[in-house]
Amino acid sequence: MKTDMMCALGLAAALSAVACGESTEEVGDKYQGVVDASTLDAKFRPTSGVYRPATARVKGTNVPFYNLGQVATERKDDKGAITNSGVPVDETGRPYLPASRVVATSYDLTEGCRTGKPDFDFRTDNYPETVQWPLFGALPLAVTGNTTPPVLPLVKVTRWTGTGSEQCNAIKDVTSLTKGAFGGAAEEGDTLALRAIIDVSAQLNPLSQGSEFTSQGGWYRGLQLAFLDGGPVQVDEAGNVRVMDGVLVSPPTGAPTTETPVYLFTARPGEEGWSPVVRLRTFTATAAKPASSYTGLCVDVCTDTELNLTPINRYAGVLFVVGSTL
Repeated sequence: MKTDMMCALGLAAALSAVACGESTEEVGDKYQGVVDASTLDAKFRPTSGVYRPATARVKGTNVPFYNLGQVATERKDDKGAITNSGVPVDETGRPYLPASRVVATSYDLTEGCRTGKPDFDFRTDNYPETVQWPLFGALPLAVTGNTTPPVLPLVKVTRWTGTGSEQCNAIKDVTSLTKGAFGGAAEEGDTLALRAIIDVSAQLNPLSQGSEFTSQGGWYRGLQLAFLDGGPVQVDEAGNVRVMDGVLVSPPTGAPTTETPVYLFTARPGEEGWSPVVRLRTFTATAAKPASSYTGLCVDVCTDTELNLTPINRYAGVLFVVGSTL
């Protein structure tokens, strides 16, 4: 970032107060700086300036993931009024997430772009000109009030064609795209994906030693952002987001502080059952069998170190995670 060229923009609170002076060769939408991460929902802000991966256990294997927060189940008072906004539950008490709750949109420009400057220099350049980043129509901003719909890291992904002749990252604003400034058109049929916008200036610790997975760049109204791509999200026949089962195993009451909760998932990234949306249950371990002793989940037929999912019916809500095979 060219700090010597930065100046106050005075944009809305959701936008960064950082921008750059006039570019001599700016192409397309005007570059407006970076998104102000302090306005994001707490789920997407770093802890002490760092995004640190957590670990789940799956079939005896440790699976690192980025925790993008949890949305609790809805609660109702005696009159049936919702007292906190969360995910609904079915008649058995299981939480589910209707796909209709996903309202934000991200645009993928699928035909590539024309390369501008071939080499990116972080000391002098604001962004690369060898790739076109996706565009976001909204930011996951912090909300107030118990009945306000919860902020989700899920987006509807729209594929846009017909802009392959534009210079890479010339397109930075959904509005200019959809109003026809660059031509092209949206393909029919949206898909869902987990794309969690994070603090572009924060440190992102790798998922594991040697992991090549990292954040990607994107645009919102000319503002640069970073996001974690959790991959596609499927929708079932009932119109609900397909989830993966998980359990958070807590140490027993009075356990030493060295004992910590353990996440158990039913699948690993890349497996058929994996989903970045986890229907999370909770379970309290015992002194005879502490949380650290569990290596995974099972259904009915279990080994001594597996936790049987069938009888556990205490649900916390849904958890959003980003894992990778890279």
